[in-house]
Formats: sequence, structure tokens, C-alpha cells
Amino acid sequence: MLSAEVIARIKSLNLRGRHVATDLMSGNYASAFHGRGMEFHEVREYVPGDDVRGIDWNVTARMDQPFIKVFREERELTLMLLVDVSASLASGAGRSRREAAAELAAVLAWLAIRSNDCVGLMLFGETVELFVPPRKGQGHVWRIIRDVITWSGQSKGTNIDGALDHVAKMVKRRAVCFLISDFLTTPVSKSLGRVSRQHDVTCVHMTQDPLDGILETGRGRFNGGVSVFVDRETGELLEIDTSDARARKLITEAHQARQKALEDIVRKSGADMFAVKSGASVVDPLAAYLRRHEGGRRRK
Repeated sequence: MLSAEVIARIKSLNLRGRHVATDLMSGNYASAFHGRGMEFHEVREYVPGDDVRGIDWNVTARMDQPFIKVFREERELTLMLLVDVSASLASGAGRSRREAAAELAAVLAWLAIRSNDCVGLMLFGETVELFVPPRKGQGHVWRIIRDVITWSGQSKGTNIDGALDHVAKMVKRRAVCFLISDFLTTPVSKSLGRVSRQHDVTCVHMTQDPLDGILETGRGRFNGGVSVFVDRETGELLEIDTSDARARKLITEAHQARQKALEDIVRKSGADMFAVKSGASVVDPLAAYLRRHEGGRRRK
């Protein structure tokens, strides 16, 4: 039984997502994702001017005259939201990364529903903890929002490769996948490239400023310049004098190195990426991402 407070949070996110998914943003969504693939429709006789690369040689051989394959645009898409619910998502500046991820999921789900697409959800930590098959309807959006904000993680760590492998097994038809995570785990390299060839994958990095956590998973208690950081996934404690300029420089450099390593992995895999800060708007980076892909992303 959901408490009145939780129901109010779900209603708020549902209304927020619906409001943000305006006609303008829905148009950007449709432009970015519709027409990303073609499905076979029929064969017909070849006529001069047709692209010879479309000739169906098997039918041509049987009929003893040239026939060409005709394709039509795939209009209905499947949108899959892969949301990290590991312990580190409970941290963040201003609000938790989990709360920001829930808002982003609400907006994406409403964009899909307004475009008559199906939307599904997968929650994961060290294992896949919940899989909601893609469906349509406003009630389905409500369920997705409810699951993201109320799900109690069954494990503290993160296994992104396992999550990607699972969606590849469960979703056979080409889908648009948003992988929403802080990526605080071992390098994501094994599965991302393989799954990006099967589906269109966009990594959404729920990021933070370097000093939001030395291990990028912790929260600090300040005593003068000394901060005590707690790694939410391992429980490890670390004391750092954040008033020390040299220490701050090392922290910032480590943060930037991690960010660049992730960007390199994503780029080499053929996936896409944008970042969202927990204390900032989720709408602005999403809108910029959709505008960047107006006319459709290149199908891999």
C-alpha cells in the first residue's frame, strides 16, 4: 500500500512528465527516432530509375524478370528505459540522482506514449531486479514512474554489462534504449558495443561535481577542511582535507579522467551519450540531445 506522500510524488512526476512532453518536444522526439529503420513491405517489378541495389535476385531468378524489394518506414518504436537503482544513486547535490533519473524516465515515457510508441522498464543493480515489458497507455506510464521511485534496491553494487545482456535477450525487435546510470562501476566495454549493434543505445550519465563525493558515491561530513566520505556501495570510509588545494586538484583530475574514459568507451561502442546533473534540469540536456538528432540518428 502506497502512502499518501508517495502517491503525491508519483502524481507530481506524472504531471511534470506530461507537461514537459509538449507538442514541440514530441516533434523533436519523433524527428530524432522515427524513421530510424525500414521494414520489408513487398516486391514489385523493376522499373527504369529504380536503385539496382534493391533488386531481389532470388525472385528475379524465379520470375525471369527483375523484381525489386520495397521497404517502408517503421513507424512504431519500442522505447526501453534501463535505470540503475544501485546504492550510489541515492547521493546527489540538491536532490538524489535517483530522483533526477525518475523525472527523466517520466518525461521519456510520456514522449513515447504521445508518439504512440511502446515503453518498457528495467531496473538493475548487481542483477536485473525488475523487467516491465513494453506497453502503451497512460496507466503504464504511471506504473513506470511508481516503480522507479518506490523500488527498494536489492543490491548495492552495479553490473551494467549484465543489464545490457538481459535487455538483448528480452527485447528482440530493434529498440531505442536509454541507459540511465552514474556508471560508477568497472569500465563498461564488454556488452555496450554488442548491444548497440542490436539496439539504438543512449547512455545518460547521472553525474555530479567532483567534490560531491571523493569516490563519487559518498556524502561528506565537514569538520573544518576534513571531509569524511562514505562509499554507499562498499561502506568504505575515506577522510580528505578538502581545504588543501593539491587534494582538490587531484580529485578534479581523477573526476575528469573518469569522465573522459567513459566518453571514449561510449563513442567507440557506437552508442550515444549525454549528461544530467542531479541538482539541475533534466529537460535542458534532453532537449539539446533531441535537437542534435533532428532528422534521425544514423542507423548502425
